[in-house]
Amino acid sequence: MAADEEQRRRPALRVARTVVALATVGVLVLIGHRNAADLAKVHLRLRPVWLVAALPVYAAGTLFLALGWREMLSSFGHRLAVRTAVRVWWRAQVARYVPTGLAAFASRAALARQEGVPTALGAASMALELAILIGWACLIAAVGLSSNLLAIPLRAVLGAAAAAGLVTLPLLYPWAAGRFHRIPALTTLAHTRGRPGALYASVGLYGVFAVAKSVAFVLFSAALVPLHGGDAWLLAGAVQAAGVIGMIGVTPAGIGVRETAMVGFLYRRFGASDAAALAVGWRAFEFAFELGWLGLGTILRRPAASAVPGEASQ
Repeated sequence: MAADEEQRRRPALRVARTVVALATVGVLVLIGHRNAADLAKVHLRLRPVWLVAALPVYAAGTLFLALGWREMLSSFGHRLAVRTAVRVWWRAQVARYVPTGLAAFASRAALARQEGVPTALGAASMALELAILIGWACLIAAVGLSSNLLAIPLRAVLGAAAAAGLVTLPLLYPWAAGRFHRIPALTTLAHTRGRPGALYASVGLYGVFAVAKSVAFVLFSAALVPLHGGDAWLLAGAVQAAGVIGMIGVTPAGIGVRETAMVGFLYRRFGASDAAALAVGWRAFEFAFELGWLGLGTILRRPAASAVPGEASQ
């Protein structure tokens, strides 16, 4: 019966994701139609010093993604070396570009299994990671987006809900995951109790990444367009909100969906052409870093001793 119900839900999920994609296309067409003249005018002026400043901020920030995942596994009794966590986390990232996103879970689980982490826990850790990253993104978006983009009452509700979720997640995630017991990764979380202290440390490390990403995007934007007072908060909120919207799109890694959302947030301030250039340029910036970390993860070869199951947790 559970299998039949899951089969019935799949078409509904596909329809919902398709609706999101069509709505995204519609928003993009609407923005383009209303700003047809502006699209032909690009006012980008490269300021290399700001771009150079963005590089170490984003590089350091992305390192905290792997460190946050490492601390999460530690809370469940599986301690990985730093280089091992970096190698596994970033090598698994390439699967984000496979449609539906399920390959990302499988890739993380398969690579983590080679280090002694149970397959189910490897996939479950990614589900918990996504919840934490969404929480931080929603919190920053609630603070950064202006009231003409998101009404003040909605910003207050979003920010309060995100903050409450981040504070209570290390304690209440088994209960929350149990509400979705038909999803294997969440079923594993519902029956796996981690150490709250290590989980709070993991939440904090992911938070460092979220802040660093926002700062890096502001610096990146300053390298391309002139900024004024208040723009930093708008840019920080936009990059985080667009990232969350991109997670529910039908395209691999949210390609196109995230960029359209970012243009929607920024075109009133920067114009459609410059907003589109910022969105596409930021995608290229992040992709270049992903390739770099993937290369580093490939260079950091797996030590022979770590091939013994369970040894990574000692």
